[in-house]
Amino acid sequence: MKKTLIATCLAMLLLGLSTKAQDTDALLWQVSGNNLAQPSYLFGTIHLMCPDDIQITQPMKDALKNSEQLVLELDMDEPGMMMNMQKVAMMTDGTTLNDLLTEEEYQLVGNYLKDSLQLPIQALNTMKPLMLSTLTFLDVLNCRPGSYEMQLVQQAKEHKKEVLGLETIEDQTEAFDFIPLEEQADYLVEAIQKYDETVAETEALLTAYQQGQVAKLYDLTHEAMSEMEGAEEALLTKRNKKWIAQIEDMAQNQATFFAVGAAHLGGPEGVITLLKEQGYTVEAISSAGQ
Repeated sequence: MKKTLIATCLAMLLLGLSTKAQDTDALLWQVSGNNLAQPSYLFGTIHLMCPDDIQITQPMKDALKNSEQLVLELDMDEPGMMMNMQKVAMMTDGTTLNDLLTEEEYQLVGNYLKDSLQLPIQALNTMKPLMLSTLTFLDVLNCRPGSYEMQLVQQAKEHKKEVLGLETIEDQTEAFDFIPLEEQADYLVEAIQKYDETVAETEALLTAYQQGQVAKLYDLTHEAMSEMEGAEEALLTKRNKKWIAQIEDMAQNQATFFAVGAAHLGGPEGVITLLKEQGYTVEAISSAGQ
């Protein structure tokens, strides 16, 4: 498996994309049964997308309207959240890109950032390479991105619904920090060296998400994850298992609209399967009637 695909999948996972296959291709699911007074809902997100491509469908609006609260991976309306996200994106042990890249690689990355994104590498010299890899995703989007999360937060506020998070930004960052900085740097360099492949792979993942082709997304991401020992456990499985108790507690107390990166929904240890194992009925909701 090419490192370009690994870098792309890691960046997309950081942004909430990719998922494992279920019997039905769907991003919106209803959770019922197991003594729930009323259903709750699960939606798989992609955190950054061109605003014109963000579709808040009628079934999503209905599900949110029928819920008492919105729960995301992170509490996106918490004061200071964006500042905290910027802080944890940086290397704090004194390491810089100069330490991780050869002179030629540093120049390659610097030229890319300057020419494609109008960003000086000097201003990003202490940013984690994995975070820099996500910038190639923004380059492919070629727009000022929006996010499903912020759209959902806006809708929740309009209906005076509370917004909560399943984990802190520190929790999320710890999961991604299992990848050594040297490996992160390798993925960043190859993603730029093989830019055309990176673009093609990113566009394929975006298309699969927009079309709800979860099986195709699984084929791409699972193969990439298998190249990196411990990746699936750290980035998906451990977090899914940690969330389940919270999801159960919240859903038992009141109808909740849960929106998390689509990667967490599927697979043998995904949120959908884990909820079913706890006795809940989890059913796909058609996206018809947008």
